[in-house]
Amino acid sequence: MAMMTLDDNKTPPPAQTKSSIAEAIVRLHRRGASVHLTQLLNKLKPSDLAPVLNGFPEHKTQELFTCITAASHAAQILTELEATHQRFVLSHSGTEQVVAILECLSPEQRERSLGTLDEETARRLRGALLRPQEPSPALEPMPYAAGSAGALMETNILALPESMTAAAAIQAVQELSSHDSIFYLYVVDEAQRLTGVCSLRRLILAEPGKTLKEFTHSRLIKVHVDTPQGKVASLISRYRLLAMPVVDEFDMLVGQITIDTLIDIIQEEHTGSIMKMAGIGSKNPNVLTQSVFQIFGARVPWLITAFVAYLIVSAILDGFEHTLAAVVQLAFFFPIVIGMSGNAGSQTGAVVVRGLALGTIHNSHFFKLLFKELAVNFIQGGFYGLCLAVASYALFQNPQLSITLGFAMMLSITCSGAIAMSLPFFFKRLGADPAVAAGPLALAFIDMVGSINYLTVAFFMFKL
Repeated sequence: MAMMTLDDNKTPPPAQTKSSIAEAIVRLHRRGASVHLTQLLNKLKPSDLAPVLNGFPEHKTQELFTCITAASHAAQILTELEATHQRFVLSHSGTEQVVAILECLSPEQRERSLGTLDEETARRLRGALLRPQEPSPALEPMPYAAGSAGALMETNILALPESMTAAAAIQAVQELSSHDSIFYLYVVDEAQRLTGVCSLRRLILAEPGKTLKEFTHSRLIKVHVDTPQGKVASLISRYRLLAMPVVDEFDMLVGQITIDTLIDIIQEEHTGSIMKMAGIGSKNPNVLTQSVFQIFGARVPWLITAFVAYLIVSAILDGFEHTLAAVVQLAFFFPIVIGMSGNAGSQTGAVVVRGLALGTIHNSHFFKLLFKELAVNFIQGGFYGLCLAVASYALFQNPQLSITLGFAMMLSITCSGAIAMSLPFFFKRLGADPAVAAGPLALAFIDMVGSINYLTVAFFMFKL
């Protein structure tokens, strides 16, 4: 098996910034100068043009895409478009143009693009691609689920028998004319089962007469064809690999996934986690391409729970009306205690969500992490509680108020750490994204518990 590379003979990039390119495209399109617009779009390098097209609305990108005459050039641009833009271009462009573009993609890229479309459109395009005179088995429905390692892998890889000597392996590599994706050398036995892997550097430094089995690493980091893409991305990131071998249920080597393939996926997952933590929840991070009502529809559901929680906080405050009325200074310091506990909880939540996403934190670490976060937030609460007590005494010279504020701050921050640490584990156990637990839901819950703590401490301290 051997890997193939793309032609690097590309037109040098024009000396234009992204903004000037966008302005030139808009100006030519508005004037109806289709000839000059086509020349510009066909001249621009895909890596320069794709970010500009991603900044336009989907329908405008699709209109401009029809001006790109070279199918191979359009195919390279298509692979660099955002998922929403790519899906709109494939769904609303002419079948003949789309088929020409898809034929220029590799089988893996082609199937990933078709997998983003609705079932009817994908079936229509597959039918157009499968011509009677040129049957293409690569265009048959994918045997692997979308988002799995099998759907992402490339099958043209370099695999050599374990009995081959290092000298013969080097010669085999040299005989490959164009292979810029050889990150590792994979070693297989007679049944094509993966038994070893080594870098090209290790191969070159090995003694020429040694067999591959003698010096390749047998402790392998590999994934199954059904492994979710998020898990693959996590493993490659954790072990800092350039490629990951993919095996089937019989441990036979069937392909590899390179870091290049996973870069966009890692960025999408990180973007999704950040947006969920912020309580946005939109799959399209580019607000410039969305209408006001689309943005509203994506954001409002995430705040409903927080809204209800804050209504409960208001009811709690109403229940302690006499306490607040008797000691007016308590209301003065209320935002400080609640705000600090929310900030401390956000710190803990971010650390836990990130650890769960990277795989450095597991369910078995719950109690160890709980005690550690309780200790950290107890110390933080004590420190800021002391600072608040000193500040309040300087303002009001009321020792009882200072003790109340200091103890309430320590208790609220400690509880916020426990809540922010526990919620991501709870959501993960339910099968939901832990990032959801670090958003407005966690902050609202922390504020509610903090309010109860603050007012309860005040109630008992002042015996009201």
